[in-house]
Amino acid sequence: MRIRTWAMPLALAGASGALLLGAWALGGGGLAAFAAEPARPLLLAVTMAMFLAGPLAARRIGDINAKGGKHLKRQDGMIFLSMGLSLALGVASPLSDAAGVGTLPGGAALRWCGLGLYALGGMLMIWAPMYLGRYFSTRVTIQENHRLVTDGPFALMRHPRYAGCLYWGLGLPLVFLSLPGLAAAVLYGLTFVWRIRDEERLLAAHFGPQWAAYAARTRRVVPFVF
Repeated sequence: MRIRTWAMPLALAGASGALLLGAWALGGGGLAAFAAEPARPLLLAVTMAMFLAGPLAARRIGDINAKGGKHLKRQDGMIFLSMGLSLALGVASPLSDAAGVGTLPGGAALRWCGLGLYALGGMLMIWAPMYLGRYFSTRVTIQENHRLVTDGPFALMRHPRYAGCLYWGLGLPLVFLSLPGLAAAVLYGLTFVWRIRDEERLLAAHFGPQWAAYAARTRRVVPFVF
């Protein structure tokens, strides 16, 4: 694989690591204190792995801008809002943990639960787009000759990528026992409520009975629950 294929993922991995460690330092923490809780450096390692898996996913997915077909333009702004809130929780979580402000109860056990959620979210965020292939889009879109995918991760839930984003967003502040980060994660999660609502209306209108049958036997983001 060409070096330039890895340039962007490497840059994003470095930037995400710098963001987390920079926010930690801003809160008054040092590297030794960061490593004192093993869940924190492991979260950093999972974050690096997520971005470095990007080139593998990119080989399978289609045009993420989805120039063809129908898409809901009103959702385009929600993408930027989600990105902004993800940055906010990425800063607030390590900063508050380092400063000892707004700390959640639960200790190491909650940190490890958060790491598990974070890693599961990262896996779904990569697996779902790879499985969709050319049908994947960052927009709420019906592409030309679109097929309703109901197997793989989509057999477990209707929106596995959004589920991954939600698990990731919840897991991050839990690793840092951060109440401010958790508040940002809730706002981040709410952006997907509107996105899921619009996407399901679009899919129902396009696929009709096929979508209705699929929706009747699956849940949105938590298998067997919701």
